[in-house]
Amino acid sequence: MKHSNYNISLISLTIVLFLTLTKFSLSKQENYSVFAKLPLLCEMEVQYIKTDFTSIDDKIKYSYHVSPTKIVDFFDNKISSGFILGKLEKNNLVTEEYFFKSEKEDFKREIQFIYSDGLIEEVNIEPNYDTSKITNVSDIMIQESIDPVSMFYLITDFEFIKNCNKTIKVYDGKRRYDLILSKPIVNDLSYSCTLTHQKIAGYKPEKIAENKLYVSDLIFLVNDKKSYEFNEVSLRNNNTDLIIRKN
Repeated sequence: MKHSNYNISLISLTIVLFLTLTKFSLSKQENYSVFAKLPLLCEMEVQYIKTDFTSIDDKIKYSYHVSPTKIVDFFDNKISSGFILGKLEKNNLVTEEYFFKSEKEDFKREIQFIYSDGLIEEVNIEPNYDTSKITNVSDIMIQESIDPVSMFYLITDFEFIKNCNKTIKVYDGKRRYDLILSKPIVNDLSYSCTLTHQKIAGYKPEKIAENKLYVSDLIFLVNDKKSYEFNEVSLRNNNTDLIIRKN
């Protein structure tokens, strides 16, 4: 009887140690298509995006890969990839590192941001952009911003965007812009926000002076689990509307 109790205690202790030492992990992949909307033309699929979210306890890695469809040759045919590393604090993303690599034929650019306490502390760009003809992005503008991948992660997260009352400050290594969420529209099938894209710095002076705002929609649809799931968002790139839609 004593021997039996000893075995039970040993098994219980082993289980406790296993649960203590085993980290909670989660992995999730998502696929998106990017459509270009040009004046007087219909949507054309121009890029694929693959993302991979991995979480071990509160540490996360969100990686991505962007490739052209090869259906059209007028659009950006670079291949881009990279990741963010960070942690989740009370379900809030705190980015610690951002890495971006873009390749096209014989050209490659790499960008790295190092964060400290959620603020961008170090920026490494190789090769550097030519910034001689654009407005200056100050150190404080950079520090208080987030990278484009952190931004995409956040705007596809319903828990982050709900209520549609946030301003997301974004820096991509060259340009600094705001994405302003407002005007929620809710019904039984969808939830949408108005998304206003405002240029702040890193653009030609006349573009800043013009202060033309690009306004689009961020749309979530109700899924089979009766919760809101990201469906699509429209962003602007070099005067072209880009619609990112979940597959």
